[in-house]
Amino acid sequence: MKKFQGNAYFSEPAAENLALCRALEGKHELLASIPSTPAALQSLLNELDQPPDNINLLRVAEIIGQDEVLAAQCLRMANSALFCRGPALDSLRAAVRRLGTARIRDVAVSCGLPRLAPASAKALDPVVFWQHSLACAIIARKLALAVGFSDPEKAYLAGLLHDIGYILNLVAFPEQTKAAIEEAARDGLFMGEVEYSNLGFTHCQTGEVLARRWNLADGLIEVILCHHNVAAAVINPALVAIVSLADHLSRASNLGLGYVEPDAMDSWETDWASLVEKCPFAAEVAWSDFVKDSETYIEEIRKLVAAMCKGN
Repeated sequence: MKKFQGNAYFSEPAAENLALCRALEGKHELLASIPSTPAALQSLLNELDQPPDNINLLRVAEIIGQDEVLAAQCLRMANSALFCRGPALDSLRAAVRRLGTARIRDVAVSCGLPRLAPASAKALDPVVFWQHSLACAIIARKLALAVGFSDPEKAYLAGLLHDIGYILNLVAFPEQTKAAIEEAARDGLFMGEVEYSNLGFTHCQTGEVLARRWNLADGLIEVILCHHNVAAAVINPALVAIVSLADHLSRASNLGLGYVEPDAMDSWETDWASLVEKCPFAAEVAWSDFVKDSETYIEEIRKLVAAMCKGN
């Protein structure tokens, strides 16, 4: 059994992890079976990634209408108690106007990305997993805005994708991953530590493998690989720190992998120091104040992700 040694192993590239390289031998067909981002979702995200003044809401509604599940989810959210301040809506155009582009993005990713997880992977509840991912994304965007990070939407996307290594683990190593999840839940342990002890690698390394297969940007790949070891980041340390802190807060707020982690807020000081170094405005914000303020919207996030994930 491998010994837990701090956070260093979280940022070890997959190509340098011999245990992972050996484990992936002969699994090329399994890797190929993992789908890419759904076409409608990718088109929608491309439309929403434009400057706000250039976004065509009619085009957004048209893209949503190409995906039956996404269209139904948008209508359901627009008519939910969270957003409904008037008569019930029965058109996508009206739903898009009511939700706004930021909420449309949240609905789209929560609806589309769970389809990437294998239907046979029962070890990790996909709703719980995507609740954590979406909560981390929303908190990362709020934190990015609070500290003056240049691209809050990039922080959102990085928070959303930071744990995609679990998808590959569930496909390629289902029994070992199930055992690791059960052990972590039973003992309230950090999942990464159990993964490393049982498998010799973590979701950070397998996430890097999947991210490269999806041709994600190097900055996003760094977040996926280093979000538990911010000190190893070199491309965009501030972005990695933001996602790491959002992950800490999500897990501490019981928006993690479905079980309570007593130590989820440990080691935030180092991550915050990295953020202050790279984002000067962060020095004007106290992490403790951000955590305290988060109490006002954590419950809103909990309701939002529960409503979004309903029926997925």
